[in-house]
Amino acid sequence: MAENEAAAAPAEAEAPPAERVLNVNVGILGHVDSGKTSLARALSKVVSTAALDRNPQSVARGITLDLGFSAFRPDEPPLSVREAGYDALQYTLVD
Repeated sequence: MAENEAAAAPAEAEAPPAERVLNVNVGILGHVDSGKTSLARALSKVVSTAALDRNPQSVARGITLDLGFSAFRPDEPPLSVREAGYDALQYTLVD
């Protein structure tokens, strides 16, 4: 009877494998008012809460007081990234 019970039990669903993402950190450096934040804003799809001069003191003074982190992924990762076993490539911008 134990064999029949085991056969009747529903099979557990396997969890899908986690996506492997190669992350590349890119620091954006430049002089005051050289367009660092504008560049990060133009490239990014994912933005942190501190990114892109959202801090009220930054806006009032016209400067960035905190590091901002934002990210984007190319639609198709390069072949070398896929051959290395990664599913996606992500660039994280630090400005």
